[in-house]
Amino acid sequence: MKAEERVIGNIEQMLNLALSASELLQKAVLSRDKSLLEEVSRLERDGDDLRRSTAREIYKGAFLPYLRSNILRLVEDVDDILNTTDKAGKYCRKLEKFEFLNLGGEVERILELNVILCRIISKNFIEFFRNPEKLSEAVIVVRMLEKEADDLKHSVLESLRRKNFDFWEGLFTFNFIESIEEISDVIEDTMDTLQVVVLGL
Repeated sequence: MKAEERVIGNIEQMLNLALSASELLQKAVLSRDKSLLEEVSRLERDGDDLRRSTAREIYKGAFLPYLRSNILRLVEDVDDILNTTDKAGKYCRKLEKFEFLNLGGEVERILELNVILCRIISKNFIEFFRNPEKLSEAVIVVRMLEKEADDLKHSVLESLRRKNFDFWEGLFTFNFIESIEEISDVIEDTMDTLQVVVLGL
């Protein structure tokens, strides 16, 4: 297998880890089962291992020099999806009341959007290289879904302002809501970087 194929394969594996992590985070929150979050952290560590091995392949000469910086940026962006999902899981571990689950499904929808966004990029990753037009269409969809997640976040935070939290529960709740919406931001950034890489090949 060529070094370039190993790099693309590793990025695909990282994206599959990101999808699994987002699904686990969603399940952990909806079931209030914090034990599932340990697996999210394990997936993030597996992603770190893949990021390091992928970077080594690139530094050793995979891809032409003018492509390497964008490929590295793509690897870092995918790793950031895993990091941000794990960060959300760590805030979730600190929560006690999960008050946001009583707001009418807005947080549940943000978590669902993150799963959908991860699925779009992970399940179509190889196809995007074969069909750049499909990637362009997917970028538009991702931007629309990210905008929905952002609007939902602001609505949730506005609703939570009327709740009576103690300081730490309020802080951890705010950080959790911010971090789950940040996942969609990072996925959008990853799609933009992927578009640059695909157009450069």
